[in-house]
Amino acid sequence: MNILNKIFFIIILFFSSYLFAITASDIENANPEGQTVEFWVQYSDERLDAMMARAERFEKETGIKVNITYKGHYGKVQSAMMTTAGTSDQADVARGYGNAAADMYQIGAAMDQTILAESKKWGVTQNDIDDWGANWTVGFSAYFDGNPKLLHEVGKSLEVVYYNKDWLNELGLSEPQTPAEFAEAACAATNSTFSGRVGDTASLGYEIDTDASNFAAWVFAHGGDVFDYGAGQYILNSSEAVAAMEFIQGMANKGCAQVTRDKYADQQYLGLGSNLFALSSTSGITYFQKAIEEGYNGQWEISKVPHTTKNPVMNLYGGGLIMGNTGNVDKMVAAYQWMKYISNTENSAVWSTESGYGFVRTSSGDHPLIKEKRDAMAQYDKSLKMVKYGKGEPSVPGYYSVRGEVEKAYAAIINGEDIMSTLNKLNDDANAILKDATDN
Repeated sequence: MNILNKIFFIIILFFSSYLFAITASDIENANPEGQTVEFWVQYSDERLDAMMARAERFEKETGIKVNITYKGHYGKVQSAMMTTAGTSDQADVARGYGNAAADMYQIGAAMDQTILAESKKWGVTQNDIDDWGANWTVGFSAYFDGNPKLLHEVGKSLEVVYYNKDWLNELGLSEPQTPAEFAEAACAATNSTFSGRVGDTASLGYEIDTDASNFAAWVFAHGGDVFDYGAGQYILNSSEAVAAMEFIQGMANKGCAQVTRDKYADQQYLGLGSNLFALSSTSGITYFQKAIEEGYNGQWEISKVPHTTKNPVMNLYGGGLIMGNTGNVDKMVAAYQWMKYISNTENSAVWSTESGYGFVRTSSGDHPLIKEKRDAMAQYDKSLKMVKYGKGEPSVPGYYSVRGEVEKAYAAIINGEDIMSTLNKLNDDANAILKDATDN
C-alpha cells in the first residue's frame, strides 16, 4: 500500500465511524431548510448556466441554496473530492462516474445513499424507482458487498458513430453494419474527396479519439468486455479485445484511420467534410450539429457502432451525482433533495434537451420538450432508441487511472505496436492498479 492510500485508509477508519453513527431516525428528524449545498461540477459554458438557473428555482421552492462550483473535467472533480475527504472543505454533492464514486467510497469521501433513499420523509417512492426503471440500479456497484448505492443517475449518453451521409452516398455505400463495412467505407473516403469539403484538408476515413470509452466501445462491439466482475479483474487482453485492435490497427496501417490530432478534432474535421466518420458520445450531438452547419452544411447521421455480435452492444455511460461523506445530517438531507429535484420528470426532460444527454425517467419521454426535439432532430430521436443496446464500463476503484493506461496503449497500437504484448502489459498494469486501489 502506498503512502497516499495509507493516509486515505486512516481517513476512512475515522470518518466511517462518524457516518455509521447516523441512524434512520436522525435522517427523519433532519431539517434541510436554510441549508447551503456545495455542488462541484465539470460543466462549463451554457450547461453551467442552465444548471445554475435550475439551482435558483430550487432555492425559491425549497429554501435550500445550492452553490455550484466548476472544478474542471471529471478527473479534477474526483481529485478535489478525495483530497478534501474528512474536512469541512469537501462538497456535499459532486458530479462523477460510477468508478469515481467507487474510489471515493473506498477512502470515505463518498457515502452509500441507501439510508437517504429509504427515508419515508426524505427519500424516494416506489413510483420513483419504477419510473427510473433499470436506471435506478446504475448506482449499485456490483464490486462491493451489499451493492451500496453510490451514484444517483441524472443523464446518460452512448458512444455512437457520427458520419457524413452526403459523402457516404457519393461513395455509393450504405451505413456500415459490421466492422468490415466500416473499414471499407473509411478507406474509400480516404482515397476520395468529398464534393462539399470546406478547405483543403486531406481526406480521412476515421479520426480516432483514443479515450478509454472508445476502446471499450469497439471491444463491446466485438462481443467482449473489459472487466470480469465474477473474477474481480480486468480482461483487457481478451480475444475480443485483440480482434477489436486488429480491426483498428488494420485501418491505420492502410492510412484510413489515425489518432485524433487535437481535442474535438473529430468534430472539427467531420464538420469540414474532410473526415467521414467519428466515434463519440451522444452528449456531443449538438456540437457535431453546429460544426456541420458551420462547415459543409449537409446531411449527417448517427449510427450504432458496427458490430460482430448478433445484436448491437454499445457503450452506455453518463456521470451522475455522488454524495460527499460530510456527516452533517441536515446538509445530507438537503443535498439529497437537490439530487432528487434535478432528476425528476420535468428536469430530466429539460436537461436532456439542453445537454443532449438521454433522460433517466421513463415519464420524461412524454414531456412536450422531448417530443418537440425528437420531431425536430432525427439524430436525437435515433439516439434515444439505441439506449436499449447499452452496456457500461466498470465501476470499480482505480478505473480512472486505468483509463489513462488504456489511452496510451490504444494510441501505441494504432501507431503500429504489437497488439498482444501491448494488451498483455496493459492488463497487468490495470490489475495492479486495481489491487493497489483496494489493498487496505
